Amino acid sequence: MREKEKSTRVIFVRHGETEFPLDRLYCDDAIESPPLNLAGLAQAEAAAVSLSGVKIDAIYASPAQRTQMTAEAIAEKNGVDVVTCDAFLERRFGEWDGLYFDEVEKKYPEDYLAWKVDPLNFSPEGGETIAGLLARVKAGVDGVLSTHAGGTVVIVAHVGPIRVMLADAMKMPLVGYRQLRIDYASQSAIDFGGHQNNIVYINRV
Repeated sequence: MREKEKSTRVIFVRHGETEFPLDRLYCDDAIESPPLNLAGLAQAEAAAVSLSGVKIDAIYASPAQRTQMTAEAIAEKNGVDVVTCDAFLERRFGEWDGLYFDEVEKKYPEDYLAWKVDPLNFSPEGGETIAGLLARVKAGVDGVLSTHAGGTVVIVAHVGPIRVMLADAMKMPLVGYRQLRIDYASQSAIDFGGHQNNIVYINRV
């Protein structure tokens, strides 16, 4: 009889909503790290309730305030401490960090055009490409998988890291990562195996 491959389940949870403007690039969280707003707190609580019946072996979160607050809500319901991991931070845009999109277009017109033409490989000075983001997040996930083999882990992160990990796990072209809808405080689960990965669900709220 064929033995079922042992897998490790990772449940990616996006942080809840904040008051940060949607038409602005997130800046370095060491400088500006917005908290959850009232809607975001309610979303984090709903995610926590949803996961309260799941046996969770560990909870990881990026150091951003919005992810930490979301992770703490989940941790309170499960009695598991939150481990902070820089690998799960949002993509860095270098000299563009914190700017509004129209500011980027005005201040860096040539780079802005290059970004629109090739969003996968372009990076502002001091920033990350999408491939670079994936490499960083994947290294963090690999560490989680080796530490908690066969268990169930929650990783509270941001839309970019979650999208690229889902795309990679599904072996879809990375250029299509933005087509994956990941709502605030939504859950997306992957069973990571030694030879293949299985997508359990995506964007569950």
